[in-house]
Amino acid sequence: MDAAQRKIVVVGAGSGIGAATAAHFFERGDHVLAVDLRASETPASQHLRCDLRDAGEIAALLDRIGGGWDALAHVAGVPGTASTEDVLGVNYLGMRLMTEGMLPRLRRGGSVVAVASTAAVGWQLRTDVLDGLLAARDAAAVQTWQAVQDPAYPVYSTSKQAVILYAKRLSGPAWSRYGVRVNTVSPGPVQTPILADFEQSMGADVLDAVRSAVGRHGTVDDVVPLISFLASPEARWINGQDIQADAGYLAGLLAGVPIQVWSHSLRKLGATLYCKNYSKVVQRRRPPNPCWSQP
Repeated sequence: MDAAQRKIVVVGAGSGIGAATAAHFFERGDHVLAVDLRASETPASQHLRCDLRDAGEIAALLDRIGGGWDALAHVAGVPGTASTEDVLGVNYLGMRLMTEGMLPRLRRGGSVVAVASTAAVGWQLRTDVLDGLLAARDAAAVQTWQAVQDPAYPVYSTSKQAVILYAKRLSGPAWSRYGVRVNTVSPGPVQTPILADFEQSMGADVLDAVRSAVGRHGTVDDVVPLISFLASPEARWINGQDIQADAGYLAGLLAGVPIQVWSHSLRKLGATLYCKNYSKVVQRRRPPNPCWSQP
């Protein structure tokens, strides 16, 4: 392997942002392991299949690939049209198990970049609720937790809120023990094969409002460079951050810019009317970190 070549695992490499991410790294000369539920033709050095709903498959994959990796780009996710079990199992728990398993397999100076979503808006207001989800370490416990939650709250938003909160809480221990950074990227609506699913689950009016405000939906080319940067040594001092890639839509909304969005649309997006008072939220004292366990 060339000295400049890096070894990168891309999970969710079959289509959309994940496929574009894998192709980006591969085309610049990196060794890329493309992981997806199904076989794909994504440009990569190696392809492996893995069902993120199955902890056993994740463990087997990790055993197979060994160590010496430079970065994990965890892009896999399913929309809110999928079952509750799949949304939480893939978007949150699968990401968590893959990340925890990869930490000892990454070189010092390595990076984990997980894709969340702007649908996670308001996660800071739900940390007490999300604590219970982060304490659940297997599929059965996750579903037990979900069974007593507000059925009106979008599960997709919950799953991505958990991704952000988990990554932030993990970032310190990952850095101190492994020298690995953990960050998240939160895209707004992106033109991918599952955009229609998001229109169905969130409401076309929500996505239309975002597009109207910023001029268009995002593309994979708007998101991949950010993932690439966070995975690179150039981002060596960036850790525990969630970076939104939505042309500034959410930043403007939370800062009080008069963007016309219906309150029910905000609800579907995962926000609440607390948005206008967002800056007044006071961080409460957190309990001991439930995210970290010794690998």
